[in-house]
Amino acid sequence: METVLLFHTSRRQAWRKEQDGAFRFARTRGWRIQVVEPAHGRPRVRELINLWKPIGCLVECSGEKSDFFDPADFARIPTVFLGRDPRTLPAWASYVNPSPKGPGARAAMELLKAGLQSFAFIASSGNHFWSRDREAEFRSILHLHGLDCAVFGRKESFRSEKARGKACAAFLKALPKPCGVMAENDYQAVYVLDLARRMRIAVPSQMAVIGVDDDTSLCENAHPALSSVYLDFEQAGYRTCEILSLLVADPSAGPIRETYGALGLMRRGSTPTGSGTPPRVAKMLAYVRERACEGISAADVAAQIPGSRRLAEMDFLRATGSTIKDEINRVRFERVELLLRVPSQRLGAIAHLCGWQTDNALRAAFLKRYGMSMRAWRNAHPTPRARS
Repeated sequence: METVLLFHTSRRQAWRKEQDGAFRFARTRGWRIQVVEPAHGRPRVRELINLWKPIGCLVECSGEKSDFFDPADFARIPTVFLGRDPRTLPAWASYVNPSPKGPGARAAMELLKAGLQSFAFIASSGNHFWSRDREAEFRSILHLHGLDCAVFGRKESFRSEKARGKACAAFLKALPKPCGVMAENDYQAVYVLDLARRMRIAVPSQMAVIGVDDDTSLCENAHPALSSVYLDFEQAGYRTCEILSLLVADPSAGPIRETYGALGLMRRGSTPTGSGTPPRVAKMLAYVRERACEGISAADVAAQIPGSRRLAEMDFLRATGSTIKDEINRVRFERVELLLRVPSQRLGAIAHLCGWQTDNALRAAFLKRYGMSMRAWRNAHPTPRARS
């Protein structure tokens, strides 16, 4: 059995999705993937290559130490880097990186639709290339609409995390309210939500927050639950392996460099439901957004506000143009579509993840809504892939 070494620096949920994609491709070729866990010091790459004698290497670099590996250690063996700043790689290197287009635009459009006029971007101290890309796209969309964007964390330096927290709190407090905030990833977005809670800034009425990566362990346990841009990590891992197989088959081939995009925006309670929505209806919409995929009913939604269910239904229909049940189904099908774009997602597991009691109930509802089966829809909507 041929062996591939898979080095990684990240421990995020995104890494596990990338790993799943790599394993999925490896099964088609009968490869053994040997994962090399992050070490305290620099990994002894050449010794590991001599020990395992792999046909190639995969090198994931999206952790905090993004430049942890010396590309020269991989120069004599087919290698593909994942999430590495292209400026730190030699001309021969192949890579798969997040696309500079997608996350910033999706976040900006979501916040603009909510009628916001004040915006900010929150970066970490890492100054990662993908963070700069997201900021640039976010700001460019806002500038198209004649709007400015304040930025925190890009140029500042702090002696401690406590000092950074105080500075960020002062930055958020000074923003004109209501405002929309995009964070470079979910970690920074949850950090913003924590600061907002301590300062008693109401989310999302005074401050809307959007992250990137859709790390469910973070997003669904935040208060309120965090809206986040969903990236195609699983397909990135698969494609990284696919490119490696091409390099193994033809060692003289030139470098292959590609990017992967955003699949969608997973809306939760940290973003508003729209401008001009009456408070009673906004509260119901927020509940639907957070709980629709948990199997709630229209009666559960109406119970979130005082008064009769009939009055709640009338208020909801007047403000949104749709019934509560229709809105629940819209949110559920939005998540169904997003999951269908993930190649490794089993069709039979989607019903439970999106609020239907049985697989047959979802299949019947999907066929009625779209006029085709879920498998046919998946085949008709392949995941977009950017290449260079």
